[in-house]
Amino acid sequence: MGLGRCDNVGYDDTMRSYPFVRKAWMLGLVLAAVASVGLARSAAAAAPKKLRLAYAGWQVGTAVAYIGVDAGLFKQHGLEVEELPIRDTLSAGVQSLLGVDLLIGFGNPLAVLQPVANGADIALIGSHVSFDQYGMAVSSSIGSIKDLKGKKVGVSALGARSDLIARVMLRRAGLDPTQDVEMVAAGLAPARTLALTKDLVQGAPLSEMVATQAQKMGIKILDMKSVPVVTDLLITTRSYINREEETVRRFMKGYAAATQHFVTKRNESLTILKKYFPGNQGLSVDAMYDAFSAQLRPLPELNQEALQALVDVGAAVDQRTKSLKPSAITEPRFFDELKNSKFLKDLYTEKVRL
Repeated sequence: MGLGRCDNVGYDDTMRSYPFVRKAWMLGLVLAAVASVGLARSAAAAAPKKLRLAYAGWQVGTAVAYIGVDAGLFKQHGLEVEELPIRDTLSAGVQSLLGVDLLIGFGNPLAVLQPVANGADIALIGSHVSFDQYGMAVSSSIGSIKDLKGKKVGVSALGARSDLIARVMLRRAGLDPTQDVEMVAAGLAPARTLALTKDLVQGAPLSEMVATQAQKMGIKILDMKSVPVVTDLLITTRSYINREEETVRRFMKGYAAATQHFVTKRNESLTILKKYFPGNQGLSVDAMYDAFSAQLRPLPELNQEALQALVDVGAAVDQRTKSLKPSAITEPRFFDELKNSKFLKDLYTEKVRL
């Protein structure tokens, strides 16, 4: 049957007479469907992801996040961030994740570690550490830090900065701070030094400045070295990562971009930071910026020494965390993806050592 012969030629007749037309028609349907799916996926990928971000305290992580939000860097990486400040910084931990997706801050290590012992879902995707020069002040009979085994080490308080630093120093010497020494709350540096002279403790971590003064008093100082201590944690849950992996990935890119902005654009960053402080605190904000900028690395690296110290603090209170390893509470995949990425290299014009 020809097309010019009958006005009642139907669809089936045409398809039977022209198989190539049928194939072309079917191919067109397939291509249209694929294009439709592709457009839908592109639209979904382009749509901003919502992220509820909580801050606990005012440290370098919070400062970087403020830059990321105010400079539009999170938005550039497809995120719509809702900011939620937390007033009680000492309780910043798993409980602070209720109703939020990600927490930046660091209050008390126990707020993170104790819930983990009870099976809480937690994942550290990044951390900030400061590297400070510290030495171990010791009794005259102590020849090396290893000789502190079975002795008392004075710190300001459980989980405090000096406690975390002492635990790093003890582990470097091959000691287990959870069982080889007794950690004693002895107060601030002057009180720890006094306790040492009275043999109430046989070791005490002191900053370089305090240690220099202590040496003038005849106190022995061992192993003056750079010691990492956590100042901020980037905390979420594994369930959130499983649910919103791409959102976390976008956050880490935006955070890396905010870090680069912070260290390379001083004036613009200061303008943003000063919005959150009274005008009469301008000078202190400048000093804070300089301190934070010196501390920042291109990515919020998960420092294993500093994180092990956190775990050790938890074990001192709850023996269930004694066997816990930092790897059990960390998720390094996003850091690892960015570490040698073209994205990070393109952020910095100079070669940066990670």
